[in-house]
Amino acid sequence: MLFEVGGYLDAVTDAYENMGCIILYSNYSPCNEAYHCCVSKIYNFLLKYPEITLCIYFSQLYHTEDGFPTAAWNREALRSLSSLWPRVTLQRLPGGAWRYLLCNFVYGIPGSTLYHPTPPSRTLADRQN
Repeated sequence: MLFEVGGYLDAVTDAYENMGCIILYSNYSPCNEAYHCCVSKIYNFLLKYPEITLCIYFSQLYHTEDGFPTAAWNREALRSLSSLWPRVTLQRLPGGAWRYLLCNFVYGIPGSTLYHPTPPSRTLADRQN
């Protein structure tokens, strides 16, 4: 929806001609599954606006585990998108950032309901990313 031709980011980019960077926060990483094709739409957007850099922060990978039939396709699409570095960066959100975003930008989420300690494996993975 954001990267559709004539969609929201097209409108914003046309309104603010000097835009140089877009930062997105998402629950999931972009995928390239049929009916969505988000990574393909991101590529087309970047081709249309070569002066814009894109940083995507996400809390979890979308359908990249081996149990999903589209896992290999999604992993390859993410590798392809990340190969555009430094113009495109894909980063997992650090543990506390997701809680902050939910508490400050999502209506009706009391902070006390969001306390979940970050597991050590996640902390290590974030450090490696």
